[in-house]
Amino acid sequence: MGLPMISQPSPRRFAILGVTFVAALWMYIDRVCISTLAVPIQADLNLSDREKGVMLGAFFLTYAIFQVPVGTLADRFGQRKVLALCIVGWSIITALTGFVEGFISLLVVRLLLGVSEAGAYPAAAGLVRSWAAPSERGRFSSVVALGGRIGAAIAPYLTVSLAALLVGSVLLGASAIGTPSGVNWRGVFLFYGLCGIAVAAIFWYVVTDRPDFVVKEVIVKRSFASQIGQLAKSRNMWLFGGVQFGTNVGWATLVTLLPTYLREVFQVKDGEIGQMQSVALFTGCVGMIAGGIVTDYAFRKYGPRWGRSGPIGFALIGCSLCCLVVPNVIDPWHAVAALGVMALFVDLTNPSTWAFAQDVGGNNVGAALGWGNMWGNLGAALSPILLTEVKIRFGWDTAFFVCAASFGCASALGFMLNSSKTIAEEADAG
Repeated sequence: MGLPMISQPSPRRFAILGVTFVAALWMYIDRVCISTLAVPIQADLNLSDREKGVMLGAFFLTYAIFQVPVGTLADRFGQRKVLALCIVGWSIITALTGFVEGFISLLVVRLLLGVSEAGAYPAAAGLVRSWAAPSERGRFSSVVALGGRIGAAIAPYLTVSLAALLVGSVLLGASAIGTPSGVNWRGVFLFYGLCGIAVAAIFWYVVTDRPDFVVKEVIVKRSFASQIGQLAKSRNMWLFGGVQFGTNVGWATLVTLLPTYLREVFQVKDGEIGQMQSVALFTGCVGMIAGGIVTDYAFRKYGPRWGRSGPIGFALIGCSLCCLVVPNVIDPWHAVAALGVMALFVDLTNPSTWAFAQDVGGNNVGAALGWGNMWGNLGAALSPILLTEVKIRFGWDTAFFVCAASFGCASALGFMLNSSKTIAEEADAG
């Protein structure tokens, strides 16, 4: 269950890394585009504000719940097969969103989208572990995760542009003619779905599960129940889940409450809010690139114990400090700058968390990363509910103090992570 014995790495790994980057990018475009189209969808389907909110949040529930189950399938049946099926699945479901006729059908496709995307990052983490040497895992992981961040950042602009292009046109029977909104959002979903099928085909052609430079690795297939039991008994996994949960309570403000904050506190116009939000998210991409370099350097210099936990713990302290700055600014762009730096620090931790899961997961990398992602997305689901209630009762300043405290707790847990022992070794020792 130790690390694979690796000879000279194959150049093919860069092609696999590239196509996995594209898959992550497209996954986030399909995930985020609905928030851009939420207003015309609400108008055309006659949804209430409450129904729109439930529709937007439903994705995170199934996405969190199915992280470990689908990640375990990737460990058992191969990352290539499971990730390709995930891409096909979320692409079909995205296309089906163009055919919904009411709240129930829209809710169903959002729940199914969460299921279909749940295994993507756990399977991708397994691919990175197979193809990258331990000292490269941070950089390879940062490239894949960067694809998702770029996808999220460009999705609003791409979706608005595509919707404008499709006005008055008919795509597979979908058009905006005669609709209250006048926006061809159905055509956008159909187009994105078709593009996703093409991405799946390219992924299947390029990717293989077992690279030629893996000489020997003991593969042990366990039942799903035994894998869950092993994760639940691991101190590292509970610390990992806590880090992800606390981090996402704070980070999710960027994609949930930031527009409301800018509108209520600084009276920013709607047209500028999207620009400000994208600036903060693009700033985070810098952290994603740097994070891979940082964690690989720290691993080589300080070893598996502090080389993984140190970058996570220190970066999350930076996040906490940024949230403490926000209540003291007097200009919206200063607030966006502080939150952009917060996003940079969060994304700086992502390659380290991926590499940590690859270090301790052994042959169960998908399940290990899925465990952390599950708790992280539960934190993201809780964030807007908790912070909205705090804002209503105590104001925006207190809401950002809560974010700072959440990041602080995540930092303390991050310093306690220890990737020098795999999950299996923890179980044997216990």
